[in-house]
Amino acid sequence: MTLVSKFPNFLNKLIAGKIVLISVLLLLSSSGFSQNSCAEQLANAEKLYESGQIDKVAAMLEPCLEQGFSKDEKARAYRLLALCNLYYNEDKEAEKAFLELLKAKPEYKIKESDPSEFVNLHKEFRTVPVFITGIKFGGGFTDIYNIENFNDINSVESEGIYTPDYAYSIGLSFETPILKELSVVYEFYYNTYSYNYKNVVLDYANISFDESISGVDIPLMLQWNILSEDFVPYVNIGSSLNFLILSKAKYTRRDNEGTEYREAENLDLDLTDSRNRFNYALCAGVGFRWKNIIGNGYLTFDIRYSRYMNSIVDPANRADNPEVMYSFLVTDNVFKVQNTQFLIGYKLPLYIAKYKGKPKK
Repeated sequence: MTLVSKFPNFLNKLIAGKIVLISVLLLLSSSGFSQNSCAEQLANAEKLYESGQIDKVAAMLEPCLEQGFSKDEKARAYRLLALCNLYYNEDKEAEKAFLELLKAKPEYKIKESDPSEFVNLHKEFRTVPVFITGIKFGGGFTDIYNIENFNDINSVESEGIYTPDYAYSIGLSFETPILKELSVVYEFYYNTYSYNYKNVVLDYANISFDESISGVDIPLMLQWNILSEDFVPYVNIGSSLNFLILSKAKYTRRDNEGTEYREAENLDLDLTDSRNRFNYALCAGVGFRWKNIIGNGYLTFDIRYSRYMNSIVDPANRADNPEVMYSFLVTDNVFKVQNTQFLIGYKLPLYIAKYKGKPKK
């Protein structure tokens, strides 16, 4: 086949490619024109409403309600339709339009220019989120209190020295609003904390161990939201259930022989079976949530105090490790913990628009 004979096929392919390209460009320009046209239609409809030509508004908006409006434009359009229906005393149609407004813009706020009928219509709908969920994490410090000394060897005056270390938490937070000012908060946290214990036994054996405890906390609290704008301080109070996952300790013994110390002995041990698996705490806190700082969610900050009511050590099982008792001369004291934590989080609200009915007078 000669070059001349191939030319018609090449020409046909070139023409077909140009047709496809022109079609795509026309489609894109048509879409852009449609969006611009709908934005203009909405602006014209608002002008008609302001000039009193209310009967012409619905027909102008109708073509763009299904497709053509952005979310914000759709909210403006349904607001106009709700206002028009209220003007004609079409309450059911006004309710339908307002429901669509809230679907497009769940956090619609009443404007000063809104008529009283529209304000009353707003009150007939659920406008608070049905659920708020997110993640929280942070740290703090733990304190040991209510120590009951128990030592087979030492005198009752020597309970040893406890030095708590930092505590860390990460978990999920869930909130169910009851009212704008009141909500129920329930959370699930993985937390870990540790402490160091030191004592001198029989005036020559320097004993120390570092224990690390991890578990799951499940707080349930009632929260009072002081303000209802974007920045909402709050206080909460409730209780928390704790489930122990793991407790590990590293023991060290170093004996003083006259003026010299003998080489230290070390032991790593799992203490989970000698610790109480379940505990509960009374907790209270203050904090705030701040909306629209990062995306459409809430940035949160909490300061929380928890006071655990049961002992960490299980008295019935504290002598289960004979090597600790006889090689390291330690039998666990009974004690409780309390902690203060600083938690940072991010939460997202879930809205489901719903007509509640006319408020009682």
